[in-house]
Amino acid sequence: MNEQAKALRKGAQLIPNGMLEDNYPRNMWWCAARVDEVTATPMARWLLERPVVLYRLSDGTPVALDNRCPHRWAPLSDGRVIDDRIVCPYHGMQFGADGVCAKVPTQNTVPKSAKVQSFPLRESGAFVWIWMGDPEKIDHDPVDMSYTTDPDWSFVTGYMEVGANWVLIRENVLDLTHIAFLHANTFKQSDWDNVPEVSMEGETVVYRQDFAPSPLSPLFCAGFGFEDGKVVKREQEGRMPSLAVSFSDWNVHDIDAKPGERVDYLVRGCHIVTPSVRGRTHYFWGAAFDVPGIPDEVAEKTRRNVVAAFDEDKDLLQKIQAQVTIDPRGLDYPEINLAADGAGVRVRQILKRKLDAERGA
Repeated sequence: MNEQAKALRKGAQLIPNGMLEDNYPRNMWWCAARVDEVTATPMARWLLERPVVLYRLSDGTPVALDNRCPHRWAPLSDGRVIDDRIVCPYHGMQFGADGVCAKVPTQNTVPKSAKVQSFPLRESGAFVWIWMGDPEKIDHDPVDMSYTTDPDWSFVTGYMEVGANWVLIRENVLDLTHIAFLHANTFKQSDWDNVPEVSMEGETVVYRQDFAPSPLSPLFCAGFGFEDGKVVKREQEGRMPSLAVSFSDWNVHDIDAKPGERVDYLVRGCHIVTPSVRGRTHYFWGAAFDVPGIPDEVAEKTRRNVVAAFDEDKDLLQKIQAQVTIDPRGLDYPEINLAADGAGVRVRQILKRKLDAERGA
């Protein structure tokens, strides 16, 4: 057994999550917004401790610029888009999609330094992704989210801003053994006491759990047309192909299906995190059923139920963040790992490698 494995077995912390620090890599794709949020009307959003303005050109191309005019620092998001240029609300300076100032209304010349940073954007599925690091380092596409706009799936999504560092959320959704305790009144599944098997497939963290027949969570019954409390067989598989995105697949088997009826179903949860200002995180979530066209009232019921459960996570994670922030000991406090923390430990290992690479460590 290597030293890391020994340390993990003893419960010792290997890598701190740095939740009080800037702990977000830049050279990767983060979610900037849902596709439907970005329109011809400028929208302000803080991403990785930077103010960003998002809007679309007349041909639909999304644009992201530093949301701070270089003249007197007014937020460009308070302006408007005219002929594909965003116009500063203060003195009318106009900036193109590349961030370069194209016009100063009060003079004939444009200062060479009159520009703001532009950020690469790409759309994948229902989301817009931003690269806030070195554009020359772009060597891959955002995570494939095409299923979120596939007509063969029914996708329910939502958003909340959480007053906690993104790593707390990422670790929370990769260790579902808290469901039996924190979500006893929402998920209503008490059988999450078995430790998942965790492995790596390349740079993707994978966990798997198998469960004996038990009632399916009421959060998902309606989406499949099941009665609440329906007993099913299920296997859980989670994947984190990026620090920004993880999936939680509920593979559901109808053990009471009659001959010729459908047996296997899938509901896929997605958990997308993007750092905002320090200590706050944009959390985009989704629940997708592999059945088309679920009724609007079922989608709304699912949304309400999921939000009720995720509000429980939000409340506790915000309390953790606030307590550690106020406590003068900060991160200088014992933190142990349990057997169920295998996926979370790998998150920290991947994060450390990325941060070290960017910092030249």
